Amino acid sequence: MILEYEKKQSIYLENGCKHIVNGVIRFDDLIETKYVPTNFSAKTRYFYLRDKHIDWDRKHMEIEKQFHKEWLEELGYNTQEYIVNFTTHEIVLNRDTRSTDEKVMTYEDPEESTKI
Repeated sequence: MILEYEKKQSIYLENGCKHIVNGVIRFDDLIETKYVPTNFSAKTRYFYLRDKHIDWDRKHMEIEKQFHKEWLEELGYNTQEYIVNFTTHEIVLNRDTRSTDEKVMTYEDPEESTKI
């Protein structure tokens, strides 16, 4: 399954974020980003961040990954076994949690000799 959702951004509070840049007090808008599921039943998620924040992209990526996990839980998936591919938004098996039977584990000691 691929999680389809819309991202809608709007100004939540105009000039609502006071911060200092190079010793100068600035006021920027507080931006609301709404993540609205369109092909699955789960809660709409909201994220608020100051416009032009230096870590805008990183913070949005982090929160989107968190929302993916929360949606998986809402949909009844075990989040230890399943993850959402960030690029495709497809729900996939988490490769890091495969059982040891699924992993190929081999070890050969080149110094070991066999007696016949």
